[in-house]
Amino acid sequence: MRKWASDWFDLPPDVTSEVPRIEMIGPYRLQIENHQGVVHFSHHEMKVKVSQGQLAIMGEQLKIKAIHPDVIWIEGTIHELRYMK
Repeated sequence: MRKWASDWFDLPPDVTSEVPRIEMIGPYRLQIENHQGVVHFSHHEMKVKVSQGQLAIMGEQLKIKAIHPDVIWIEGTIHELRYMK
């Protein structure tokens, strides 16, 4: 059904599926859509659950700027971003 809607309305797949959509603005801000919650948080490492695994964010002075059911904003100096299945 989701694929049909995506094809019919000519929508990008990330709009109609539950895969994470990640937007990074420089090395200082990260926006993750379609997350499933925070698994681990410290000022140097954060793990966010997504539909098919986890995203690991490593850096300095990491903080959650805002969190909503569908999107989370992370700020700090981001050194590394890993997708772990």
